[in-house]
Amino acid sequence: MKPDICVVVPYYNGRPWLERTLDSVLSQRGASVEIIVLDDGSTIPLPGPVIEQYAGRVRFEVRTHAGKGASINAAAQLANAEFLCILDQDDLMLEGRLARQLAVLRADARIDGAYSDYERRDEQGRLIDTVISRQADGAQHLRACALGCGLVSMQTLILRREFFVRLGGFSDDPALSGLDDAEFFARLFAADAKLRYVPGLFGSWTSHPENYSKSAAFQEARLSLLEHLSALAAEHPILRPALPLFAHHARLMRGLYLLEHGRPAPAAGEFQAALNHRWTLNAFYLLCKSRLC
Repeated sequence: MKPDICVVVPYYNGRPWLERTLDSVLSQRGASVEIIVLDDGSTIPLPGPVIEQYAGRVRFEVRTHAGKGASINAAAQLANAEFLCILDQDDLMLEGRLARQLAVLRADARIDGAYSDYERRDEQGRLIDTVISRQADGAQHLRACALGCGLVSMQTLILRREFFVRLGGFSDDPALSGLDDAEFFARLFAADAKLRYVPGLFGSWTSHPENYSKSAAFQEARLSLLEHLSALAAEHPILRPALPLFAHHARLMRGLYLLEHGRPAPAAGEFQAALNHRWTLNAFYLLCKSRLC
């Protein structure tokens, strides 16, 4: 029988977290699910016993390393379900998510997707914070995303697979790795997707030392994201008011990373660039601080 939902898990050297992630999906009730784990050329292959443990319940595929976006697209092409979820290898689905969101999507065929609330925890399971979202239109979503406080998270987003395909899936640019979702969200909101906010805490993001968002490569991806967004804005005018906000946030976060890693001089350049796009007291304070270091 055709499953209701395909959960795609892009995987790369994530052995410490994968099993609990898969178990959180398999524990869902009220929706039939197919799970596809696409290994993007990990340097440490998954052990046979792990794959055997999920035989008949999880489909494992391996491909040459091409980046997260390309992996998600490849897995989505293999999906048989009407709806699509993307879950990072170290994140969790919380109880009741799929049944609740599926019921909302089934009730209104005009809805392209749904999203909900999520929490953030450290690797010991201690709560960092809870992110409560709300209903919003495309312009509001873009502004929130540009300010670094997006209302939609990949941890809780579910889309009709047909809409995902029509949107073009994820960018396959490896330079975007780590921010593939931000570029995808920009196109999603610019396309005026009909998204429904479904209240409920249904996802859990895990903070740990291996988070890609804590790497230097992630900071370089911020610049690639700005290039992609500038190109998209030429086709989607709704994006243009948000571009200075995206640029300010990207430069600010790059500056913070450099400052925290003992590089105040280049950090000052990033904070100045942030101020050139948008004046904020926080960026001005950090610029002064970096120049005094």
